[in-house]
Amino acid sequence: MSQHHEHHNHPLGPAPVATAGRVPGNHFGALVGIIDHLTLAAHDGPKPDDNHVYIWIKVASGPVAGKYECAFNTESTSGLAEAQYLVKDEAIGALDIPQIGFSNAKVSYKGLGLHQADFKPIANGALRTAIFDWARTATLVTAYGVTYPKGDGIHDIHMNSGEKPGSGHANRVNQDGALVFYYAPAGEQPHRRWVFIKFATQVL
Repeated sequence: MSQHHEHHNHPLGPAPVATAGRVPGNHFGALVGIIDHLTLAAHDGPKPDDNHVYIWIKVASGPVAGKYECAFNTESTSGLAEAQYLVKDEAIGALDIPQIGFSNAKVSYKGLGLHQADFKPIANGALRTAIFDWARTATLVTAYGVTYPKGDGIHDIHMNSGEKPGSGHANRVNQDGALVFYYAPAGEQPHRRWVFIKFATQVL
């Protein structure tokens, strides 16, 4: 499988520090935790979803302790817009590893310096396989997105701006979602992997 990685020397900025407080519903923010398990079925149900990977994040303690479902799109739910993705790896220091929990966040693909030409198309199955592979050895994961109405999960973990007129994809939020996998192998420098997703109907 061909994977589009971009290594760079300019950090994208620190992940926000989690603050105490209950996860609010319908709120854009950053959820940080340990990966519990991954599935292709919403709510651990019996029927696989053909356009998502569901990453379950565990927060072991604190005011938002629990398990949360993170619905990560691998293609448009309408089937009309293929996924385009970009992966950025960067070395970090130990202090750059975020605290587990939930915090407010602001994410803009344009603000991070990403460009339309940076994104490459990837088939749904290949993207799902890549997410499972990247999650397998991750120490932590951060999901930037919109919390479920009941605060028990998070979605819209993709670009939420830049829709072409008439695309049929309404902008529900003005922040762009992303995944960040953190790796801290013993005896090695920690690093993180940003995963950015957009659809063909979206332009930077």
